[in-house]
Amino acid sequence: MENVSSLIPGSAGDPREVEYWLFGATRLRSCPLRVLVAGADAGVAAAQSIHDYIDCDLSADADPRARLNALAGLLAPAGGMRVVVAAPDGRGGGCDVGGLFDLLAGAGLVPVCLMVPLEYDPACLEADPAVCTDLDFQPDRAGAALAESRAGQRSFHVAYARHAGDGVRRADPMDVASVPVLRDLDGFALSRLMRPDNLLPVRLGGREVLLPVPSQARGLLPLIDGRRTVGELAAILENRGVDAAQFRQVWREMFATFAGLNQLLLQAPP
Repeated sequence: MENVSSLIPGSAGDPREVEYWLFGATRLRSCPLRVLVAGADAGVAAAQSIHDYIDCDLSADADPRARLNALAGLLAPAGGMRVVVAAPDGRGGGCDVGGLFDLLAGAGLVPVCLMVPLEYDPACLEADPAVCTDLDFQPDRAGAALAESRAGQRSFHVAYARHAGDGVRRADPMDVASVPVLRDLDGFALSRLMRPDNLLPVRLGGREVLLPVPSQARGLLPLIDGRRTVGELAAILENRGVDAAQFRQVWREMFATFAGLNQLLLQAPP
């Protein structure tokens, strides 16, 4: 399997990603968002106002706890953070995914998503992964630790987090009024990555895996343009012989897989 023909998912902290994973694609896009970007080794002394979103790179911090605690104190009550930490480097540096959970808890935060979600799902790292159907994406510490042990070496862990007790309620991807949007690659590029046997080559952590996807994804992915609703996509496929019940199954599997790879999200309202 060549890397050029494999999907390499990741997290860039772009607006669509932030709106979906942290705010559930329910916050109006026209609503102002107070943002603080705290890069590696950036101080917090000059940033004493409250922020709705904080992008926090702790990967160069020998002890990231102090800076994370200080930044968490600048986070608005309904706000969220993207936190990047170095993974274990084999020389005693960095932290594993369990350490990331502890780091967040020490700052009064809980992860609402690990990036990318399927990279922290041990079932996706088995020799013969099952079809994805879970639309929750809520991080599970034990499962994430098992996935980390299977995935091999990585450089970073990335988490989206909110204040403890302040979970995120995401828009329903099965709602016919929801508007799906592709984050990174366009639908044609994603569909071309699918093999003839309907397996999608993906790099998760340090491993390449083959994830099963519905055959109908080839025709459905190019239709996702950030304007069509789920209901409109269903109507197009009905004209191609895919009835409503079959569409719901196909769409659930598609969204669970491609959202889990941070490629397919929902558009926040205007």
